[in-house]
Amino acid sequence: MPVRIPISKLTPEQKAKLNVELLPERDNVQVYKDGFDLLLLVYRSTIGLKRDYRYTLGEEMKLTVQHLLASIYEAKKTTPRAALLSDALHWVYEAKVLYRVMDELKLLRDWQCSAYIHYLATISKQLTAWHKYERRKENEKKTTPADGT
Repeated sequence: MPVRIPISKLTPEQKAKLNVELLPERDNVQVYKDGFDLLLLVYRSTIGLKRDYRYTLGEEMKLTVQHLLASIYEAKKTTPRAALLSDALHWVYEAKVLYRVMDELKLLRDWQCSAYIHYLATISKQLTAWHKYERRKENEKKTTPADGT
């Protein structure tokens, strides 16, 4: 029977090891890491919002980025990937719209705005490139004869 250690008694090294077990290396693609960092930013930036924005716009942004991460995760472990990456790009677009609303309502500080812009642009570029690659790969499979000639 494994020894149970209370979470509060874990050392930073033990926490890091558990985090790696929770999210294995094969799932740590850069776009997923950036998406996870964006999710943390969303959670941190919505804490200070007024109640009416926190429970509407803030919650919508959290769910959108969570759906984005789930789409990336599914695309990483499933083939064909193009349709799942298309879904992920949809979630990026929705996150951009929600960010724009938050910015127009002056709900974010300047550093938060620049962080949102950075992550959304980076994730969008990475997913677009990955989507194009997967579409090209799928089209090549369709056009290549079964005998390989």
